[in-house]
Amino acid sequence: MSMKSMFFKRYTLWLPKAWFLLLILFSLSLIFLTCFRGIGFFLAQTHPMHAEYLVVEGWQAEQSLQQALLKFNEPTNQYRYLITTGGPSTRWGKMAWSNYADKSAHYFVSHGLSAAKVISIPTPASAQNRTYLSAVMVRDWFARKSIKVNALDVFSQGVHARRTRLLYELALPASSIGVYASEPEGYQLSRWWKTSQGSKAVLTEWIAFIWTICFFEPGAVGSHKEKWGSIISE
Repeated sequence: MSMKSMFFKRYTLWLPKAWFLLLILFSLSLIFLTCFRGIGFFLAQTHPMHAEYLVVEGWQAEQSLQQALLKFNEPTNQYRYLITTGGPSTRWGKMAWSNYADKSAHYFVSHGLSAAKVISIPTPASAQNRTYLSAVMVRDWFARKSIKVNALDVFSQGVHARRTRLLYELALPASSIGVYASEPEGYQLSRWWKTSQGSKAVLTEWIAFIWTICFFEPGAVGSHKEKWGSIISE
C-alpha cells in the first residue's frame, strides 16, 4: 500500500457540461429578474377585509388621501367610520397642525366626509416604529371604547402597504387586518426601476420590510418598550 492511499481516498466528482451550466445560470437569471421586477407589486399589497372601519395613515400625500376617500365612499364598501393616524407634524398649507392624524382628518372633512364619520387617533412622539405605534394607539382606542374589532382595513401609501399590514397584525393579533395600497405618484409599479423615485421608494421599503421581519421586537403588550421603544431601558 502506497503512502498516498493510506491518507487519501479517491472520489469521482461530476460537473455539469458547459451548455447545461449556462442553461442553469440563464434560468436562475430569469427567475431573479422576474422576482426583482415584481417587488413593487409585492410591497404595494391590496387585500381588504371589507370591515366597518377604514384606518388611513395620515402622513400620506394628498393624492393618496384622495384615493382613500374614494375607497371609503365606494358603494361596494360599507365602512361606517374612517380613522386617521399619525404622529407629530409641523405645518400643512396655511394652518398649523400638531399631528398628521388631525391634519388628514381635516382633509377628509373639508372634502365632503361627515365629521361624525371621522375619528382622529394621534400618535405621540416615540423611539418606537411609528407605524407600529399608530397601530397600538388604534388598538388602545378600541379597548377604551370597549369595541371588539374582528376585522380592520388599513389604507397606506404605495409600497408601504405590506409592511403596514404586518405591523398592524403584530399590534392587533385578535383582528383580521386588510390593506389597500394607493397608486404611486411619479412612477409605475410595473417599471419602478426606470425612475430614481421608484427605485428609491421600492428598494428602501424592501429593506425596511426585511428588517421588520428579521429584527423588529415590539415589546410586550402594555410595556414601556411597546409604546416608547428603547429610550429608557426596562
